[in-house]
Amino acid sequence: MASPLLEYANARIKIEGNGTTEKVNGRFVTTDLTSYLLICYLKRVQYTGVSSGSRKIPLPTELNGEMLPGVSGDSFYYRGYALQKIILDAETDWLGDLTGLTKVDIDENQDYLTPESRVLFKFGNEPVMTGTIQRSTGIFGGGGIDELIYPEIGLQLQITGAEVL
Repeated sequence: MASPLLEYANARIKIEGNGTTEKVNGRFVTTDLTSYLLICYLKRVQYTGVSSGSRKIPLPTELNGEMLPGVSGDSFYYRGYALQKIILDAETDWLGDLTGLTKVDIDENQDYLTPESRVLFKFGNEPVMTGTIQRSTGIFGGGGIDELIYPEIGLQLQITGAEVL
């Protein structure tokens, strides 16, 4: 059953899967990387205690804001649900039209959604951001009531996203 939030989906997250590691000519290489695209319904959570609702990058406490000379930006926290997934091939434009691609409803936790994974992230009409998955289990740790919520609504997801200029 498709999530009732699907018609309000407002975000896409592209994730590189883990692949397999092999030893080739004495070096470890990763092969068979699979990319996943998540169709999500997310809400930006405004940080409290700051006027803009974001966390500045770099923080003023990091070498007086000069830790990354010439670079600045904002990081926001996003919370919501991953509703569907698509397995991407190398030729598919993840920001383009998804008509004709096989979409699978997400009704359980996904093994490639590990905390601190780096992803590409598109929220609404904003530019593509670099994101970090913070959590991909519900408020009950993925068990109990969460197991009832996933098939009906989607997988709870928390991510930080930053546009650095």
